[in-house]
Amino acid sequence: MAKALGVSEHYLCSGYYPGVEPGKEIRPFVYCQDVSRLTFEDDSFDVVVTEDVLEHVRKSDNAFTEIYRVLKPGGCHVFTIPFFFDKKTLYRVEVIGEEDKVLLPPEYHYDALRGDILSYRTFGIDLYELLDLVGFRTEVHFASFFDHRFGIYDSFVFCSVK
Repeated sequence: MAKALGVSEHYLCSGYYPGVEPGKEIRPFVYCQDVSRLTFEDDSFDVVVTEDVLEHVRKSDNAFTEIYRVLKPGGCHVFTIPFFFDKKTLYRVEVIGEEDKVLLPPEYHYDALRGDILSYRTFGIDLYELLDLVGFRTEVHFASFFDHRFGIYDSFVFCSVK
């Protein structure tokens, strides 16, 4: 079945779909997941990729911990995020329990499938401390990638190894 779809049976895709139970298969190899509370078993994946996602996650600390949990030892989380190399994380929205407290004028990033999505933060140099605490060893790679259709300019690609 997977080969007929042009997809490897070792590849899964996920997205967050409000109103859909996390873990539910939406279509072949595509699952609803909340990256802050993944439904996958421990040590399930060699690689997890998130592209400009984590700034939109209410509890990004939980997301990094969950990604670490589902990676096999030696596994790698490859991700892109808006990032400041010269200052700490800028929080636009503070998460207090189930409530959000807006700290700065809202910033939205456009998504072709979902429209405008609230950005909770722009990560800063203090992210390295968090990733160390989670257990990751992290490197950043600089890429000159532009996709004007989706507003992607000069991505920083992080690679965190469990």
